Amino acid sequence: MNRYFFRQKRGLFLTLACVACGMYFDLSASAAVALRPMGGASLLRQVDNPASRLESLVVEVNGERRRVEPATGLTVVRGDLVTIVEAWLVDKSKLAPVVDISGFTSRLKRNGQDDRGKVVDTNRDFDPRQSEGGRGDRYAIRVIGSGVLYGETFLTIEAPALISFEVEVNGERRKLTPGDKLALSPRDGIRVIDIRTNVRGNENVRHNMSKIRNPDGTFAREIRFTRGEAVFARIPIDWQGS
Repeated sequence: MNRYFFRQKRGLFLTLACVACGMYFDLSASAAVALRPMGGASLLRQVDNPASRLESLVVEVNGERRRVEPATGLTVVRGDLVTIVEAWLVDKSKLAPVVDISGFTSRLKRNGQDDRGKVVDTNRDFDPRQSEGGRGDRYAIRVIGSGVLYGETFLTIEAPALISFEVEVNGERRKLTPGDKLALSPRDGIRVIDIRTNVRGNENVRHNMSKIRNPDGTFAREIRFTRGEAVFARIPIDWQGS
């Protein structure tokens, strides 16, 4: 699986987050395939007409449109907004019936309802119990209709991650990675140069300096990186001075 890392430049001064929904048996190239979804839904059989099988999905991730092949699937970062725009069958003249995102628990969702066109918040809108293995990071997307499985793929959700954080302290450039500490004193001037994460375009990624109280009553400082309400990375500060 290819991974893409994205960066955000800043020039501002810094002030003080078996498929669980069924079992899959492929008996032969022409055999029927039975799959039992989560929640006791009825058995599905694989469509026997090759022209009616799922060819690809058209999705939007944070408003950016992509084409997804079933064998590859879709990988996003937790907090991304995903919308399935369309499902294409091999025979483009045939309309795909229902697209079902397993584990999607929006208030607008009802059993058997088509999930195309719905904005899915990958941080809030999934039931981890319906993910593969119950780990909450991989969900099936199925094209189904009248007890028939036309095809499926998977949505994989990765945690946001900090790759590097580059700053200037009193004009001296420093590049930090997870596990590093930043030494600062009250007299230092600091400017953020570059932030690299696995979030495309650093969408909704924020950073700030926080002061935290230790159990012994002393204080510590750190730079926190957040997406939404979740803190996904920290750079501890070695504070030199009062």
